[in-house]
Parts: sequence; C-alpha cells; structure tokens
Amino acid sequence: MPPELSVVVLVGPLRGRAGPCLASLAAQGLRERLEVLLVDLEPEGAPPVPGSEAPSVRVLRLPPGTTYSAARARAVADARAPLVAFLEEHTRVRPGWAGAVLAAFRDPGVAATGWAVVGANPGVGKSDVIGSLSYGLFEPPLPGGDTRLLPGHNASFRTEALRAFGDDLPRLLACDLVLHERMLREGRRFVLAPGAVMEHLNETTLGSIGRGVELFYRIYGPLRAAEQGWGLARRAFYVVATPLIPLYSILLALGRCRRRQPARARLLLRNAPFVYAVQLRAAWGQALGLVFGPLDAEARFTVYELSEPREGPKRTSA
Repeated sequence: MPPELSVVVLVGPLRGRAGPCLASLAAQGLRERLEVLLVDLEPEGAPPVPGSEAPSVRVLRLPPGTTYSAARARAVADARAPLVAFLEEHTRVRPGWAGAVLAAFRDPGVAATGWAVVGANPGVGKSDVIGSLSYGLFEPPLPGGDTRLLPGHNASFRTEALRAFGDDLPRLLACDLVLHERMLREGRRFVLAPGAVMEHLNETTLGSIGRGVELFYRIYGPLRAAEQGWGLARRAFYVVATPLIPLYSILLALGRCRRRQPARARLLLRNAPFVYAVQLRAAWGQALGLVFGPLDAEARFTVYELSEPREGPKRTSA
C-alpha cells in the first residue's frame, strides 16, 4: 500500500541535528501511511543520521553541492504519496501533527497546508525575537481555515500541484514566497491546520539571522521581479527605498499582530533596533539581488540552511 504522506527532510554535515526530527516523525504512529524522504547532501561514507535506519525512512543521496531547491524538487519527483510535506532538519513535530495535516487535505479543494510553529530553543540569545520575525504569524493558538500565508520551508502540498510546474519547480522552490505567490495567482487554495504543531530551532544572534535573511532576499528579489514582470523603474525604486523598507516591514508586522498577538507586538517593540537591523539586512539582500542578480546566493544559502549553528533548548519545551 502506498503511503499517504511523504515528508521531505534535507540533511547536511550536522548529522545529529536531524535525529530529533526523524524521531518525532516516527512517533506519529502512522506506520506505512507515512514515508520520510531523507535527502542526504553529504558525500558517501558520512556518518549515518540517527533514526535513518527506521523502516519508514528512504535515504535519497544527492551529490554534494546540490542546492536546496534542486534537492527538494528531486524529492518531489521521488515521493510515493499524494501529499508532500517539507520539514527543515532543525525542526521536530509534536504528536498528532501528521494526522492533522492529513485531515486538512480531506477537502479536495485544498492544495497546500500550513501549521502552528513554536520555538524549540526559547530564551537562548535572541531566539524569541528571531522566531517571532520568522514564524510569529503562525504562533498558536492558530486560527484554522483559509489563508494566503504558509510557513516558509515548512509546509505541505498536493504532490500533483507541485509536479504540475514541471521543469520550473526547482526555480520556484528557490524561494517559497514566490512559489506560494504563483500558486495563489493560479487560484490554488491554502488552509491552516491548527492541530498540527512544529517546533523550530531559531538562530540566536543578529549576525546569524542577518546572514540568512540577506541570502534569502538576494534570491527572492530578482525571482519575484521576474515572476511579476518588473521593469527597470520598479526595480530601481526598491533599491533606492532600501533604508525605508524595514520601517514598512515593522509597521506591517505590528499591524498584523496588534489584536490577535499583543504579546508578540510588545516583544517586537521592545527589540525595535534589533528588528530594524534584521529587516535592513533583508532589504539590502533584496537590493543586491535586483542589481546584480542572485549570483551564488542559492549555493551559499544551502550551506547556511544545513550548517548554521543553532543552540539547543535552554529549557525543555512542553
């Protein structure tokens, strides 16, 4: 019997960090209904990933240097289930996650599903602020139902919806924001599954998150401009507006969370200089991408995603 859900997890040199993710998937209790595609970008002979010997895990080895987007696209092609979920190797899912994801797709009109996100290393450095910037809109309690926003790098899709992009899929997977925007323009429907909860190890310092957002937005800027057919004038406007874009981003974030998430709004305001610095680094990355193109940003982001140190939990999460 084929699986109902294929979960894609990419792993690089930090072999042990993926262990809790695989263990949390094994604990879902779905047996043959769930397969894990562990995409290994390390050379042959690297130490095995803890938990990779489980019957539900299929190891897919790709050449070192394969980019994050190309690796995920290859996993979509290899998936045996009608649903594909992407999880970063520095995450773990709580009990009931897989069941809630499957339940969200019982409606045949749903093309993609997101879930609630909590920090896995609360109180460590600036992890709480960084987590709020990255995934704050998905903090529980999460309202269910239709949405236009999904967690980046951690969401689930109908396999056929992704495969329909054909050879364009690796390009779209270079930046999830652009993939989501394309799907929404095509009339695809997204929903949130509040019963599915994921824990995410956040970066803990300004330098760490700054490197990540600069690379991410260096990819996003030119890819978004190409998707939307921006002319030279619009590209130039975004470059010139670089110092102001962080202020707009902060006001937008505060507006979104002011009523439903007052604690998050207070956290962002208390750390306003830090938040501005992160958003400025993101805007700078976008400007570089619009002027020079992404260059090697995708390869560098792949290294960052799989190698950037993230401290473990200061206290055990509930």
